[in-house]
Amino acid sequence: AAKAADGKTDLYATIYFPPGFSRERTYPVIDAFYGGPQMMNAPRSYAEAVRTFNPVSRASLAELGFVVVTIDARGTRGRSKAFADIGYGNFADPQIDDHIAVIRQLAERYGGFDLDRVGVYGHSFGGYTSARAILAHPEFYKVAASSAGPHNYQGFYDGIEGLVGVPDYGDGARVRPTPQSVPKNFAAMDNATLAPNLRGHLLLAYGEMDENALPSVTLQLADALIKVNKAFDLLYLPNRTHDFFRTDRYYMRRLWDHFVEHLAGETPPQNYDLSREAAQR
Repeated sequence: AAKAADGKTDLYATIYFPPGFSRERTYPVIDAFYGGPQMMNAPRSYAEAVRTFNPVSRASLAELGFVVVTIDARGTRGRSKAFADIGYGNFADPQIDDHIAVIRQLAERYGGFDLDRVGVYGHSFGGYTSARAILAHPEFYKVAASSAGPHNYQGFYDGIEGLVGVPDYGDGARVRPTPQSVPKNFAAMDNATLAPNLRGHLLLAYGEMDENALPSVTLQLADALIKVNKAFDLLYLPNRTHDFFRTDRYYMRRLWDHFVEHLAGETPPQNYDLSREAAQR
């Protein structure tokens, strides 16, 4: 357990250490972030650790030499109503603050964490929180891989009012007055507003047929980054639905390569093949 950013709330995390971990050495750190306020994410058992819903790839990234951390911050489920209510509306920012606080405490407790090389990744709500983490806190997060993120909620709010609030167009109005109107309570949650802050290495990935986090929302964030002249990587995956994070070997390899190159400072093997056929050769 570690303390939240408020200095008093107990939070719980799962750590995946690389083989041969030694506190006398330093290792780059990856925050495996989901953050969706509707569920818990840190595994409570071995079975959960190997079958957990989201995000995957934690153990494999540890094998590549990273310390990987998963945290259930304030605003997630499984605790009290007061604990969950912190995430109502803007659920991401309190969680990001908690993640930073917990990672700093874990680094002090275990040693070996290189806090000058911290990365973050996630898919879906995790795609939103991972992009927001590197944009809101570029002093802490240096590399991010964000896949299928709903980067703004004016393009993704139908059916999730119970998590982010009912849209408010001013004076309590809930009906969009013009096609371009953005609800006042959603405007601050739009990752595009943070685009000027980007300093590290950001990978944005999206599936062409994503029926959940629409591709247009990722492209709107890409457009905002281009307008402020920021360098980033954009990965378009044809014929993929929202589920590609758990099913697509190509994206998995690109995720590994992104962190090996930009966070570990190493050169990944070119076009490494993750297929079963390649493993049997």
